[in-house]
This record gives sequence, C-alpha cells and structure tokens, in this order.
Amino acid sequence: MKIALLQADHIPAYRHCVSGGNYPDMFANLFLKVSTIVDIDVFDVTVGEYPKDINHYDKFIITGSKATSFERLPWVCVLENYIKTLFSLHKKMIGICFGHQILAQALGGRVERSVKGWGVGVQCIKILERQAWMCPFHDHLSLAFYHQDQVLELPQNATLIATNTFCPVQMFVIDNLVWGMQAHPEMLRAHNHLLIKEQKEALSHCFESGIDSLRMRDHGRVVAQWMVNFFEGANDDCW
Repeated sequence: MKIALLQADHIPAYRHCVSGGNYPDMFANLFLKVSTIVDIDVFDVTVGEYPKDINHYDKFIITGSKATSFERLPWVCVLENYIKTLFSLHKKMIGICFGHQILAQALGGRVERSVKGWGVGVQCIKILERQAWMCPFHDHLSLAFYHQDQVLELPQNATLIATNTFCPVQMFVIDNLVWGMQAHPEMLRAHNHLLIKEQKEALSHCFESGIDSLRMRDHGRVVAQWMVNFFEGANDDCW
C-alpha cells in the first residue's frame, strides 16, 4: 500500500527512544501491527513540500502537529488549500489530531482551543455510526490522546461517527473519502507518558489522571486495521 504522508511536525530526536522514531516510523510501525507493509513517501508540509504529481497518490495521511489550524500560519493556509484540491479530486484522506482538525476546517468546519483544557492519556470513545471498514468492529475504543484544540463544528456534508464527553467530535467521515480522528493511534504509551511529564505544570488539572490512564489497554491496532480497510475499500465480511 502506497501512502503520501503529509508531515505537519517533527518528533525531537531525544524522544525517538520512546516514540519509535519520527512520524514516518510511527505510522510504518502502526501498520506493521496488522501485518501491512506500507510504502510511505514523506512530504514536510511545514516547509512547503508536496508531491510533484498529485495523481501519483490516492491515499494521504495528515499527521499531528504542535501548530494549530486557526493561527493562520502561511504553511497551514497552503495545506488547507491543498486539502480542498485533494477533496475535489476524490483522493482518500485520513487526518490525525491536527490533521483531523485541519481537514474539518478546510472543508467548512470550525476548530478552537478547548475551554476544558488538555486531553491527554488514554481515553474511551464511543462509535455512533458503524462504517463498512470498521472490521473487526468495536463499539467503544480506548486510544491515546494529546491535544488542547477541538473540532467544534463539522463541515456541512460530514457525518459524526465517534464521540466522548470531553471532546464530542472524535471522528467524522465525508463521502467515504475523508476520515478525521482526534486520537493518536500511532502514539506509543511511553511517548504519551513523556509528553505528559514534560507538561506537568500546564497539565495540573489532569496530570495524575492522565498518567494513571496509561495503564489501560489501547486499541491502536484495531484502528490500524480500520485505516487499511478504509484506504483499500470496505470489507464486506464485517457485516
């Protein structure tokens, strides 16, 4: 499976021992959990790197980032316009955390900083509307989180498919072409643990609960299989 990874940030080298590397390594390792070998071509969109031939790819992943979609940095604006182009060409896109947010914003939604503060650690989300590619199916998922922005309004043509009380817009889809998710299925718990420790003062309201939550099992492997199914087409055996 060939994927264009639109990399919107970099993992500092000192974290690689717990993160599993930079974003390309993290996603390659995620797909290996379901025995899928992925050919990933990486484009650093923070410095304006994009595929020379957009038609060379039909599967795109937009990574997380410490940037926010609504600060209107020049490279974020370029990425937003690129997403609109991909959508017009019916390219399949998956957005993770910041990627989820910029997908929603580019296609008509609204993103803001959460008044509830940071969401960190492993949290449970509820699937509201089952999709054909959700195989094996779970009606609840526990996944890794590290964010303080949220999608508050979805694009008009989007369908909300997962939620929880902290962040109501957890996952959405548009026309089986766009899938946004607030969680980080690619994030190892050791990496999440380090991020929480580094931000202990800022996370005073949720530091202890965030650390404790990392004892929970997470369903990153399940979401990895869903991502493969989404990109390759619905799996009729799920129904």
